[in-house]
Amino acid sequence: MPTRTEGSAPPGDRVAWADVAKGACIVLVVLWHVVVKDYLRIDWRAGLPVPGAWGLLGEQLLPLRMPLFFAISGIFAANAVARPWRVSGRPRIARNLYLYAIWLLIHTALLALAPGFPTDRATDPGELLAQLTVTPSNLWYLYALALYFVLAKALRRVHPAVLLTAAGALSAVAATGLLDSPGNRGQVYQNLVFFLAGVRLKPYLTRWADGASTRRLAGTGAAYAIGLAAMGLAGVQSWPGAYLFVSVLAVAFGLTAAARLARHRLAGPALARLGRRTLGVYVIHMPVLALLDRLLAAPVAGLGGPGRALLVTVYPVVLTALVLALSLAAHRGLTVLGARWLFDLPRRRVHSNPEGETMPRIDGPALPDRTHVEEAARALSGRVVRTPVLHSPVIDRLAGARILLKAENLQDGGSYKMRGAMLAVGRLAAAGHTGVVAQSTGNHAVAVALAARRHGLAATVVLPVDAAPVKVDRARAAGARVVRAGTTVEERLAVARRIAEVEGHPLVDAYDHPDVVAGQGSASLELIEEAARRGTPLDALVVPVGGGGGIAGACLAAAGTPIQVYGVEPVGCDSLARSLAAGRPTPVAPAPSLADGLRPGCVGDLPFAVARTGVRGVVRVDDDAIVEAFRLLLLELKVLVEPSGAAGLAGALRLDGVTGPGGSGAGRRRTVGVVLTGGNVEADLVARLAGDPMTVGVAA
Repeated sequence: MPTRTEGSAPPGDRVAWADVAKGACIVLVVLWHVVVKDYLRIDWRAGLPVPGAWGLLGEQLLPLRMPLFFAISGIFAANAVARPWRVSGRPRIARNLYLYAIWLLIHTALLALAPGFPTDRATDPGELLAQLTVTPSNLWYLYALALYFVLAKALRRVHPAVLLTAAGALSAVAATGLLDSPGNRGQVYQNLVFFLAGVRLKPYLTRWADGASTRRLAGTGAAYAIGLAAMGLAGVQSWPGAYLFVSVLAVAFGLTAAARLARHRLAGPALARLGRRTLGVYVIHMPVLALLDRLLAAPVAGLGGPGRALLVTVYPVVLTALVLALSLAAHRGLTVLGARWLFDLPRRRVHSNPEGETMPRIDGPALPDRTHVEEAARALSGRVVRTPVLHSPVIDRLAGARILLKAENLQDGGSYKMRGAMLAVGRLAAAGHTGVVAQSTGNHAVAVALAARRHGLAATVVLPVDAAPVKVDRARAAGARVVRAGTTVEERLAVARRIAEVEGHPLVDAYDHPDVVAGQGSASLELIEEAARRGTPLDALVVPVGGGGGIAGACLAAAGTPIQVYGVEPVGCDSLARSLAAGRPTPVAPAPSLADGLRPGCVGDLPFAVARTGVRGVVRVDDDAIVEAFRLLLLELKVLVEPSGAAGLAGALRLDGVTGPGGSGAGRRRTVGVVLTGGNVEADLVARLAGDPMTVGVAA
């Protein structure tokens, strides 16, 4: 079974609950502002205590909203705190301060048009300067995120107990009102401890959420309610530490509730999607609410009849939903119109490659080498599964050699594509990107979606209209927006490029990306190392070929060793074989094949540049050979792979007599490594492949 090394990244579902928590927090923030800035100012004359109940509910949630938000923000920032200042400073510090300054100016201008709307605003240059520097406005959370990250990074060598005790003391004193805290400065003081707790206690908080149960939810909810009641009835809110203690209970409850909601079939995905898009809502919702207050408050106050009693009850919910929808729509519209600078730092000088990926300008083309694969392996250690290496004497006898099988079908996301996606998306996240776009027949899209979720990025993936349902479902389950387009790479790329251009997010190419190639190569490197550890070093390495990212990574991993690298392609989908013969990337019209992941039409430029000198030969296999390999793996090793993954073993069984580009024979091989690249396969296809071979066919 898959194993994880120490310090492994939390599984994807743990990040899902964090996104759910962020989504819930933004809903509660908007609801609070709706209640106190609009709803309670309306003269309802309803003769019902409903307005007071809404106000009381909002007050009882004060210990939960922002403490939970900053605890989650700390969890997401934990890895970045360990990175160098030059890497983390721009996305974590400069970006938040830039957004704070930009949107403070926008709010100051827009809210001046609604002078009766009750919110902080600067009325002269001196107040504006104070809000920009020492007295943050209602956008204070952006200011706080930048400040908190600086403190977390500068104090990262201080023992957590000392750091959290000091921050807790500051929070406790600030909550009593003993500190001078004009504007929202008191909020900045009070919530630092929760951000630092997210950073320094991330493993404990994730384990807490991972163990969320109905009993724990009830227990933490009851503790939170009792704490609120005690604080209110006994009048101890002004006691130092009382409010902090209740906030800690609230965060424990919030984490548990988010983890439970993440498992809900409807609420979980909806809140997680909102949680990945909170920035637009945070910065836009206040002007939107001010506009709606101006348009709706008077007509609602004058409303009569039986509908008034219903409206006084549901109005906060309806207006909150409307503010959220309009804020998200405004964010989308501004992005489409090219105003991405309102939501992110202007990009550094870059150039675009043919696939839409933006990269820093470099002096000349540079191919990755073995050191890049080794660096990728170190970067991915603990973040992806170190999959097992399998062996079967029966398969050895059939192959006439010792066959070692790297079971990447057991990788997160069901394929080795997770490696390249985690590396590429992780570096884009560290560079400050907020979203990514990808296209593939399925596995790369699933991997990018999972990697984006783990790094808190939005993901859009473009899949063919005939993509395997299991891959579509997995991409959606990972939180990605799925777009279906065409049946060819060219059709998908065209759509993906347009989306990348409109949304301002980089396109993570499935093949022509150095991080993807290096990441995929880490699977081959692990196989090489494991074979050597067992005392049976590899003589050959066999990898299925689609766009070429995996075979290029294998070539890099084997560089400097006597290992011969072979590719495997379905008959009629042999772009690499033809490209090696022609000396340049050569497209083909892919023939029908069970191996849907090995039909891209043309090997990528970057993979070909690596493989042209690293590949010893290419084996062409038909569907019968793939089915034979599929059954061997299923019956002999009890391992389920997709046809594209089984193609590697099919090729290994047919290595004898294969010639390379130069015409030389393959030579004698004692130990052959095979990468089983994926295991995302439909149940009905498994049934067909495991049945009568005469009933198996592409059209079935």
